[in-house]
Amino acid sequence: MRNDPTSARPLSMFIIPATFALGLAVAAVGCGSSEEDTSNWESTPATTAAATPGATTPEAAADSMKNENRRIKEQNDALAAENRTLTARNAELETKLNEATAAKAPAPAGTESATPSAPVSDVSGAYTSALGEFKKRNFQEAANQFTAILNSGSDKLVDNCHYWIGESLYGMKKYDEAIKHFETVLGYTGSGKRPYAQLMIGNAYLALGDKAAAKDAYNKLVSTFPSSSLVEKAKEKLSKLQ
Repeated sequence: MRNDPTSARPLSMFIIPATFALGLAVAAVGCGSSEEDTSNWESTPATTAAATPGATTPEAAADSMKNENRRIKEQNDALAAENRTLTARNAELETKLNEATAAKAPAPAGTESATPSAPVSDVSGAYTSALGEFKKRNFQEAANQFTAILNSGSDKLVDNCHYWIGESLYGMKKYDEAIKHFETVLGYTGSGKRPYAQLMIGNAYLALGDKAAAKDAYNKLVSTFPSSSLVEKAKEKLSKLQ
């Protein structure tokens, strides 16, 4: 019987290759697991970010608030500009109305008259200029300019000029002189300044400390001009004098 050549080979010749092959298989499995874990770890942040696309940062919120404040400020500025325009239009309409109803009247004594450098040819422009001086609280200059309009011989805005001269004198605390001009306004039956003049008469007497005369003036406003918007103001004044 002939011996089998393989039977004489050492056992280690079979064990070592098998062990090497097993190691390769384990390494391959291990590498694949590691790559899968890494892939999953790297994909996590992207998944989280995609889940919250509408998240707002503090910086974005602050920018949004600044933009909203800027928009509100722009709206307020636009409203203020519109209000100034409406005020100017109301003054123009008031001027035109009084040009149609005012009558000529001599200026009473007690007011410092201005001597204009040239005759007042543009009464409406001069009136607007005088009102501007009054609004700036340049009461003496305003009174001078209104008086210049009266002295020009124009029959336009006479009642208004007397009223604003009275207001200017009141602003300078010349209450007795102011009352004279307010009373002159009351003589113009078509003037829209009459209820205002009546109220200012009461205010002037009150400033002089004559409460009885002030009450009479306020009561006269209530009875003579019942539909005026100033009635509530007069009643408020009367309630404080009780």
